[in-house]
Amino acid sequence: MIRALGIALLAACGGGSSGNGNGDGGGSGSGDAPNFSRDGATVEGNQPHIAGCPILPANHIFNTPIDSLPVHANSDAFISSLGGGGKLHLDLGTETDQSQSEFYGIPYNVVAGNALTWQQVAYTSPDPDLDWDPLPEADCANASKVLQRPCTTQNPPYLPIPAAPIVEGGINTDAGHQPGGDHHILIIDSDKCWLWETYHSYKPGATWEIFGSAAFDLNSNDLHPDTWTSADAAGFPILALLLRADEATAGEIKHALRFTIPTPRGSYTWPATHEASSSTNMNMPEYGQLFRLKASFDIPSTYTTQAKAILTAMKKYGMYIADGGSTWYVTGEPSALWEDDTFSQVQSVTGSNFEAVDLGMIKALPGWSVTSGAVPP
Repeated sequence: MIRALGIALLAACGGGSSGNGNGDGGGSGSGDAPNFSRDGATVEGNQPHIAGCPILPANHIFNTPIDSLPVHANSDAFISSLGGGGKLHLDLGTETDQSQSEFYGIPYNVVAGNALTWQQVAYTSPDPDLDWDPLPEADCANASKVLQRPCTTQNPPYLPIPAAPIVEGGINTDAGHQPGGDHHILIIDSDKCWLWETYHSYKPGATWEIFGSAAFDLNSNDLHPDTWTSADAAGFPILALLLRADEATAGEIKHALRFTIPTPRGSYTWPATHEASSSTNMNMPEYGQLFRLKASFDIPSTYTTQAKAILTAMKKYGMYIADGGSTWYVTGEPSALWEDDTFSQVQSVTGSNFEAVDLGMIKALPGWSVTSGAVPP
C-alpha cells in the first residue's frame, strides 16, 4: 500500500486483470543506495528530481546502476527474437506545439495540487476496442482531493488535470473525432510529490474522458498493486523512465529508460506488475525485462553530449520493456532542446549491442520484496 504523505488511502488495494508475478514478501522502505556499478558510483541523494520532487527514492531499482549484474540466461534468444539488426528509435521530437502533427513524445505537467481546482473525469470512451472496465485498477480522488484506490469506491472521480494540460498526441476537441491512441497525461503534484498518469485521455466536451489512471508517491518505493495496470501496460510510472532533454543536455541521466517491443510475452517480471499480451513465446522477453547496452560498445567521443548521456544511461541503468509498440522505440519528451545529431547518432545503434540483464542477484538479497522497487543494501 502506498504511504499516504498527506493523501489518505480509503480503499484496499486489489482486483485487476490476470498476470504472472514472481518473488515473495519482504519490506520496502528506502535506506542506503546499493551499488551494482562497475565504476563504483553510488546514487544516494543523487536521484533525478523535477519541481523539487524526487523521481522515486535513490535506492529504487530504476535509479540503481545495474551494469555489473549478470547477463540473463535467455539474452541471446531475446535479442534474436527482437531482431538484433534493428536499430534504436528515439520516440520523441523537437516540436513543442501540441496542435502540430509532428508533436512526438510524451510530455509532462507540473501543478500545485493544493491550489489547483481538480477536474471531474469520466472513465469512458466511444472506442469499441476498449471493452473492459478500467475502474477496478484505476486511481482517482474525490472532491476533497483524497486518493481513492480503486476508483470504484468514488463517484464522481477527480484528477489534478490543469486547465490547459499538455497531452501526448495533442488535444482534439472535435466531438465527432473517434478517439484512438494512448494520449497520456503525466502530472506531478509538486505540493505532495505525487505523480498522476492517465491513459487514452480526451476531452470531447466539458469533461475529460479517460480509460485508466494511476497515482504514485514519488517518495515511496512501493510498486503499483500486483496485477494492476497503470497508464503503462507494465504497471510502471511512465515519467520515472522518460528520456528528458534537460538531463541529456546536462550530460548525465541518473535513471533507467523505457522502451517498447511489438509483442512481449504474456507474463511480467519484477519490477513490473502487469502484462497485456496473449503471447506464449518463451523466446520473447516479458513485461518488465531489463536490457542494457553492452560494456563493449564504444561510445564515440565525437557524439553529442546528449547522445553520450543517453547511451551511457543505457549502459549504467538500462531500459525496461514497458509496453507493446514498435521494436526498440525509446520513449522521451518533446523538446526544442533535442539536437539533430543526437537522433542520428543514437539511432545508429543496433539491438545486437544490447543484452538482457538478470536481476536474480537483487531478488536474493535479504529484505527484497516483490511489492517494492527498493534494492536492499
